[in-house]
Amino acid sequence: MDLAMGDPIHLVVAPSAKVNFSNLNRLFGWLKSMGVGNIYDVSFGADISTWAYLKAKEELSLSSVIAQSCPTIVNYCEHYMPELLPSLAPVQSPLICLAIYLRMKEKLKGKIAFLSPCIAKTDEINDPNTHRLVSYNITFDKLKHKLKEMNIDLDQYPEVDFDGMKPGIGHVYSRPGGLTETVRVTDKDMWIRQIDSVFHVYPYLNEYYNRQSNQLPVPELIDILNCSGGCNYGTGTNQRISMDEVDYKTNIRKQERLSEQVTVQNKDSIYKIAQYFDSYLDWHDFRREYTDKKIENGMFSDDDLDDVFYKLRKNTVESRSYNCHACGYRSCKRLAQAVKLGINIPESCIEYERSGLLHDTLTPLLNHAGLEAALEQAMWMYHTNQSSDLAVLMLDVDDFKQVNDSFGHDVGDEALKVVGMAISKNIGRTDSAGRWGGDEFMVILPNKGLKAAQETAEAIKEYVKTSDVLPKGEHFTVSVGVATAKHVDNPFTLFQQADSALYEAKKHKVSKSRPPKA
Repeated sequence: MDLAMGDPIHLVVAPSAKVNFSNLNRLFGWLKSMGVGNIYDVSFGADISTWAYLKAKEELSLSSVIAQSCPTIVNYCEHYMPELLPSLAPVQSPLICLAIYLRMKEKLKGKIAFLSPCIAKTDEINDPNTHRLVSYNITFDKLKHKLKEMNIDLDQYPEVDFDGMKPGIGHVYSRPGGLTETVRVTDKDMWIRQIDSVFHVYPYLNEYYNRQSNQLPVPELIDILNCSGGCNYGTGTNQRISMDEVDYKTNIRKQERLSEQVTVQNKDSIYKIAQYFDSYLDWHDFRREYTDKKIENGMFSDDDLDDVFYKLRKNTVESRSYNCHACGYRSCKRLAQAVKLGINIPESCIEYERSGLLHDTLTPLLNHAGLEAALEQAMWMYHTNQSSDLAVLMLDVDDFKQVNDSFGHDVGDEALKVVGMAISKNIGRTDSAGRWGGDEFMVILPNKGLKAAQETAEAIKEYVKTSDVLPKGEHFTVSVGVATAKHVDNPFTLFQQADSALYEAKKHKVSKSRPPKA
């Protein structure tokens, strides 16, 4: 939208983009053709971050520091273990370090967008402690989906390189131990603990705190990443490249940078980019603070959280107990508590973001593509006797145009959300539902015959009819068509039967509403 309006937008790109896009420079060419301004490498911000870590550690006499380049680790400490906040590095992440540098030294004007491997970077961008210097978090996965949707052939665009100064070896941050590698250029003896993956990092943080509390030795630096395989395999990548291939490409670039940037004098390594920072930067400009956001137990009941889980597209017991920790909490319920309090957002949930491609943007139900996939799956289960019955409901809002014309499209949208809620409240955990298009919805009911499907339909209709979303006490209704599968059916024929049944239901409702002839 901002590009279309002519507003200047610059792009900063995570180093993991180099292994996630085979034709990265042609991607830049396309982005420039779309109106993007300068494009910068966040590897340079990683170099600043490493330099500032070492400066802070020396000046503040920090005995042990937990790296904070991973926003999920920051989320976890702020939300669940605020007692670790004094140990978090008092320095911004590579992304924010670069943004500060661009605003301060390059006098960059306009908005900054981040091309990112990480869903959780949205939290970092929106945190007041990062000064709102970056406006957008665009994940690799979403950009690839957009390229495919627009049928963009990147080979038709010229190769364009990064703007700005060349970085040091900051690009290695994207793999486990990358921070360690950058520190080792100038400090080969520091005690560093490198750890990654949700299965290891959170138990380790508890162990680290216990050792600290008992005044036992802990590493000088904790190089820690939430995702197994590091940022190259982040939550917004959908990455399939082998780890050896990632390391191979990363090592080539590392050797090139080391040959340009590092010289040895009297057995000491002289790192040119660090010397540049010493001359022209003050590490205090890159300081970071943290906020204790801990939520105590028992704030909201499960019933109180229903509306939040609805927003999170978590409508089953299983989905509400996924507990991947990536949001920074130990459980989905903890995140739901934070969203309910207004101190977090649904986008913090990995599964919420991942499911976005198959979910409707207005309701938390499936979209058309998601419904097609769910119907094919349900039909396959029915034909392979994994489900005994299969029913489909098609429903739409009666006189929806009149709702929009009378009360406005905002109220019309709220009416559609009520229909989505009515469906969610009245289907089971093995059922699927979504918005087929406009005001038309589909419900897929495995293991349900005609009677059970009709009961579900009536429950949905009653929920909608008694809702109070319309002004002045007005109400609206929905019509529902019901169809059950036979073994000769395929997804299309079953849909046709349900759609025809909906047409008959609406025709019957119209005929009943007409006054008798005189």
